[in-house]
Amino acid sequence: MVTENPFSLMYGKIPASFIERDEEFIEITNTFSSKVPSTLAYMITGVRGAGKTVLMREVAKALREKQGFITVDLNPQGKLIESFAQKLFYEGRAHKLFQNFELTIDFKFAQLSIGGEEKINDPEVVAERLIKDAKRKILVTIDETNNTQEMKKFANFYQSMIGEGYEVYLLMTGLKNNIDALIQSKAASFLSRTPKIVLGPLDLVAIVNEYARVFGIDAALASQLARLTKGYAFAYQVLGYFFYESKFRQIEDGLLRKYDEYLRKNGYEVIWNELTAREQQFCIALHKSIGKEAKEILRLVNIKESNYQNYRGSLIEKGIIEAKGYGKLDFTLPRFDEFINAMMVYFD
Repeated sequence: MVTENPFSLMYGKIPASFIERDEEFIEITNTFSSKVPSTLAYMITGVRGAGKTVLMREVAKALREKQGFITVDLNPQGKLIESFAQKLFYEGRAHKLFQNFELTIDFKFAQLSIGGEEKINDPEVVAERLIKDAKRKILVTIDETNNTQEMKKFANFYQSMIGEGYEVYLLMTGLKNNIDALIQSKAASFLSRTPKIVLGPLDLVAIVNEYARVFGIDAALASQLARLTKGYAFAYQVLGYFFYESKFRQIEDGLLRKYDEYLRKNGYEVIWNELTAREQQFCIALHKSIGKEAKEILRLVNIKESNYQNYRGSLIEKGIIEAKGYGKLDFTLPRFDEFINAMMVYFD
């Protein structure tokens, strides 16, 4: 049994114990490492807490350490081109590049001095000159991409760099709504052709094996724990964390209360508030339905069948629900029924 808690309650942090997404990891790293890559960009999407950030950081770490990429991580809320130039400059210096350059940059001004004589003042021109002189593959990572003016501006700049033939790779994560909104922009139209990796549930067998290894428990108890997560990456960490801290090392009411409360406060409430009012009503109807069948949900939510299909499709794409056989649905998120039951006080 592991002597220190290897699970993390923090979003995005790479914990000591996590289930690797080998297929997605291999696809991205092999593509970006190829001599003739089929794409220079990927978008990773999925429900909040699906493990998008962890996968992105694992890819960046592997490409940096094994392939010699220069990696530049950008905050989507910042001045992206200026931030890119600044971070690329300092990352390049760490690789003993740009020794003849001096960079002065802030939110309103950027100046690159080359050899103390040539000066470049435009942030985009500064960034392009650094890309050109780096002569390395550059990986840009952006977590939780949003449809902002800065993001559109950077997307347009990035597209022009690709057009010039520079080896600048882009790996982004984001919720489906935010990515779809960004793609609508003409400045980011190339993103509509960018491959998307949609993260679904983790492999339950892998969760069973890891829980059994970490806790030193038998497969039967590990299987019960794994089923409680439904393969949801954040739930795997939360349940693992609290089970590790539990004195009883069994599935008891106190453990489930902590599990439910943490999922609610740190995940489900945010996910719920991001749904439209009609999507929330659809989820409540699904929760109330005994057989979780379409005809029963239609009756409870009181909408037309065409609208039912729209909301059903939207919630499936967002990773909230899934089809479970002909005419039946269920929540993909673990104990989401219990969450909605606790929320019902706000709707009754």
